[in-house]
Amino acid sequence: MTKRLPLILTLIAALTTGTLAGTLLNHPHPSFWAQLRYGASASDGEYLFDSLADIVPGAPDSGAFKAAAALVQGTVVDIEPGIAYASDDGESGSRVVAYDSQDAAMRYASLVVRVDKILAGRLGQGYTDGRIRIQVEQPATTTLAELQQSIGTAGTGLMFVHNLAERQQLLGRPVTDPAQLTYAQSVHTPIGEGLFIEESAGSPVLAPLMDGPRAAQLLGYTYVSDDGESEPTPTPACDDLDPCYTPTSKPSATATSVPAGDTEPAGTTPPSLTALRSTLLAAACTEQTATDPSSC
Repeated sequence: MTKRLPLILTLIAALTTGTLAGTLLNHPHPSFWAQLRYGASASDGEYLFDSLADIVPGAPDSGAFKAAAALVQGTVVDIEPGIAYASDDGESGSRVVAYDSQDAAMRYASLVVRVDKILAGRLGQGYTDGRIRIQVEQPATTTLAELQQSIGTAGTGLMFVHNLAERQQLLGRPVTDPAQLTYAQSVHTPIGEGLFIEESAGSPVLAPLMDGPRAAQLLGYTYVSDDGESEPTPTPACDDLDPCYTPTSKPSATATSVPAGDTEPAGTTPPSLTALRSTLLAAACTEQTATDPSSC
């Protein structure tokens, strides 16, 4: 029996190792965007714009929405602590607390993005060493360390951004608190939740900060829910208190009727990053804000 004990222990160790390996293979570590999206609030853009052309730098104000300052192509390389608030109304005057404080009810992390190219408009304050930091909500269900561990899966994307301090000034809500102003000057905010990401080369883009139906509406494909059912694209709710406005975008520059770069009826697959880039560059050329005139 004594001689058999090492053999039994070896078999147990092998089975345990095999079980763990199988578990890891069957349950791979979630992607960066899956973790960031889970548990965080997703925005539908409040339906203040009807087309991606409305977000492109230089697009005229709708009366309810102002376009982004810049459209960039960039690669997410890190995520860092940003700012934390003592209540979940965040920017509505809530007290700022330490990022790792137990009193933090809402945290905004900073995506560190290497700017590969500025496609339209210009980047403002906070653009240093070829990088910007984009404000995103950190889910309460995910730690910053977990997000950092999966940063290699974040990929490359097309991003509509505006320096936060400059945006607030433009909207008539300037940041006056010195501490918050320093932070606002250092980060960019995603305009209209306009981050469109290619997680791996050649994969369709995803819009991780938007609800699925809203992303499908803007990117020009039919949204299919997890149960396989197609859902109609959302439409704005209009009433006497919140009337609809007349869109100012140019139909030829939108991606709402057909998939970007295609002329066929909308399918169920989002466009590629290359196709979306072509569509957005066309819109930027129309607004005369493309940084490379030869692309027009």
